[in-house]
Amino acid sequence: MSLTDEQVKQRLIRLRNLELLYAKARERIALLESENKRQKERIAELEKNDKDKGEKLEALAFQLEQIKNKLFGKKPEVFRVIQKKEKKNRESFSYQRPIPEKVTETKSHPVNECAYCRGMLKNKRTAVFFEEDIPLPIQKIAVRHEVEVGYCLVCKRQSSGIHIPSKKSIVGENVRKYVCVLSIINRLPHTQIRNHLKDVWDFDISIGEIGNILETEANHLRPEYQSLKESVLTQTGTHYDETGWKVQKEEQGKFAWVVAGTENNDTVFALGRSRGKGNIEDIGCGKVGISDDYGAYRNSFPEHQLCFAHPQRKLRDLAESGEIQEAKREYCKDTYLQFSTLYKTIRQSLGNNISPYLKKRFQETFSQLSEPRALDPAPLAKIKVALRKNKEKYFTFLNHPGIPVDNNKAERCLRHLVLKRKISFGSKTQRGAETTSILASVILSLKWNDPENWFTKYLKLTPQKTA
Repeated sequence: MSLTDEQVKQRLIRLRNLELLYAKARERIALLESENKRQKERIAELEKNDKDKGEKLEALAFQLEQIKNKLFGKKPEVFRVIQKKEKKNRESFSYQRPIPEKVTETKSHPVNECAYCRGMLKNKRTAVFFEEDIPLPIQKIAVRHEVEVGYCLVCKRQSSGIHIPSKKSIVGENVRKYVCVLSIINRLPHTQIRNHLKDVWDFDISIGEIGNILETEANHLRPEYQSLKESVLTQTGTHYDETGWKVQKEEQGKFAWVVAGTENNDTVFALGRSRGKGNIEDIGCGKVGISDDYGAYRNSFPEHQLCFAHPQRKLRDLAESGEIQEAKREYCKDTYLQFSTLYKTIRQSLGNNISPYLKKRFQETFSQLSEPRALDPAPLAKIKVALRKNKEKYFTFLNHPGIPVDNNKAERCLRHLVLKRKISFGSKTQRGAETTSILASVILSLKWNDPENWFTKYLKLTPQKTA
C-alpha cells in the first residue's frame, strides 16, 4: 500500500514532535540529577556543622564549670565504694502457695470418658493438687467442769484439785490468746473485737471482759517482758525512739517509747511515760545508743550513734521548701545531694572492713559539708552548726562494727503502735497503757523473730489452764 504525499508529511511531523519531546525529557532528567547532587552536598555540610556545634557546646560547658568553681569554690569530692554485684536469679512474680506438710483428707476423681466428646480414654495418669480451707461455721465448745472439793482435817480448809473461779462461766485459753492477737497484731479496739467474736464465732463477750483478759494475759507475760528487756539491753547496739500516746484519764500528754536491739528483732515498748530524760534511765541503756538528736538522748548512753537519716530529711525539706529564695535554695539542694551521697556510700561500706583511708575520707567529707558559707540561708546554717557540733557522735560506728548509721529500725517498730493509736486513740488508763506495752513487746517480738511459727510459740508461753 502506497502512502500519499500528505500522509508522509503528517508522519514526518509526528516523528519530529516525538524527537523534540525526547530531547526535553533528557534535559529535565539532567536538571533533576544536578539538583539531587546539590541537595546531597548540602545535607553533608549541615551534618558537619551540627557536629562542630556539639563539640563547641561541650567545650563551653567545661569552661562554665571551671568558672563556677572559681566563683563558688570546688565541691567536695564525691566517692563511691565499688562493690561487685552478685548475679541474682530471676524469680517469678506470681505467688505460689507452699504444699501443705500434713494432709487431712484425700479425694479421688476417676474419669471414664472424654469430657468433651464422651470418647474412650487410654494412657491415664494421676494429676495432684492441694486445697487448703477452714471449715465453717466455726463452732464454739462449752466444757462443764465438775470439781470435787473436800474439807481438810489438818488445816481446816476446803481443798480442790484445780482453782475454782468466782464466776460460773469463764472464757477458755484459746479465746484469751485470740483476743490478745486481735488487739495487738490486728490493732482492733475492744468494740471491734467483741463484734468480730460475735459475728464469726457466735461468741458473746463484754467490752469489760476483753479488758480483763488483756490485763490478765499481760500479768502472765511479765517475766517474758523482763527477759526481753534484758536481752535488748545486753546487745551491742540499741535503737531508741518515741511518739505520742494518749492516756485519756490523765491530763498530761504521755509517750510511747521503743527500744530495739541490733542483733535480733527483740523489741521493748514502754507506754504512758513522759518525754523526759528520766524515762530513758528507767527503761535502761545499752552499750551504744542509736537515736536522733532529741535533747533527752544527750549524754544518756555510754556511747551515742546519731542517725544520718534525720539530717538528710531536714536537708531535703529545705531543698524543696518554697519559703527560701530560689537562688539560696540551690545551696540547700547542693548540700542535700552531697550529704545523701555520703550517707549512701557509708551504708554500702558497712558490711565490709572499712579501711583507714575510707574512714578518714568519710570524716573529711562530713567536715566539708558542715562548713558554713556566707551565702547559706539561716535554716541551712543551723543544720550545719548541729552537724559540726555532734560530728564525733555521727561516726561512733567506726569503732563498733555492726552498728548501723540510722535509726530506721526503731521507727519501723514504732510505726505499728502509731497505727494502733490512730485506731484506738491510745489507752483509757495508765494500767491499760502498761498492759498494751507488755503484750506488744512479747507478741511483736515473737512475730518479727519468727514470722512462720510465732503463734505456736506464743501459745506455749503460758501453760494451758482449765479454769
